[in-house]
Amino acid sequence: MGARILKFIQINIYKGRYLNSLLDFLKDQDPDIIAMQEVTAGELNLCDKNLDLFEYFKAELSLNGVIDKVMKPVDSPKSYLGNAVFSKNQIIDSKSLVLKTFNEFTLAKFHDFKNFTNFPRNLLSAECVLDGQKIRAISWHAAWTAPPTDTKETWRQAKIVLDYLLDLKSQNAPFILGGDLNSTMDKETVKMISEVSRNLMESSNVVQTTHPKIHKIAPRGFLIDYIFTSSHFKLKKLEVSEITISDHLPVVAELEFNPED
Repeated sequence: MGARILKFIQINIYKGRYLNSLLDFLKDQDPDIIAMQEVTAGELNLCDKNLDLFEYFKAELSLNGVIDKVMKPVDSPKSYLGNAVFSKNQIIDSKSLVLKTFNEFTLAKFHDFKNFTNFPRNLLSAECVLDGQKIRAISWHAAWTAPPTDTKETWRQAKIVLDYLLDLKSQNAPFILGGDLNSTMDKETVKMISEVSRNLMESSNVVQTTHPKIHKIAPRGFLIDYIFTSSHFKLKKLEVSEITISDHLPVVAELEFNPED
C-alpha cells in the first residue's frame, strides 16, 4: 500500500449545545476519522435530553464508532459523558485507558464547579483498518485546570498516556491522537506527548481553540485542543475555523499516511 490522504477532526462537542450546526459541519467536512470529547446522553445533554449523542452521530454520519462512557451518574442511569472515535473504516478493537476514577458520581456533583478537577478521565483508543493497514485513532480528554496549570495530577495522568504511546511507538504502530488537553503548549502535559509524537499544532499559526465568544473563559483564549501523530503521518493542511459548533473550535487536519515510514 502506498501513501494516501485522510482527514481527521478533533472536537470537544460541548454536550451537544449546538447540535444542528455541529452535524452540518461534520457532514460538510466528510472526515475519515473523528476524535470527540464531551459526548453525552440523557440529563447531561445541553440539547434534547432524549438523545444519545454517540448513537445520533453514528447514524446521521453513517460512520463506525466506539464510545467510552467515562462519567455515568448513579442517579441517572441513562446519562453519561465520555469520549468517542468515529471512522469511515472498520473498527476492529478498542481500549479504554483509565486515568482517574470518581466513586458515586451524581448529577449534583457533575454540576458542582468545585468537583471539576476530580472528574473521572479516560483515554479511548480504537484500532481501525485502513486499506488493510491497522492504525490507532485516539480520543483523550485530559485533567481539568483553570487556567491551564501543571499539577501533580495532570502530570500523573499525562505520564500514563505517555507510557501508552511509547508502547505503540515500540511496536511501530501508526496512531493519531486528538484531544482536549486542557493544557497549553508550554505545560508539561503537552510537552510530554510532543516528545514521543508529532504535535501538529506546533507548526500551525493557531493561537487558541477555545471559542472567543462562547467559552466560559472568553474573552481570554487558550490553545488547548491538539492533534498528535506517529511518524507515519505527514501534515498536508491544518485549519481551525472560528465557527459556532461548540465552546471549542474544531481542529481539522489533512494527513498523508504512509505505513512504511
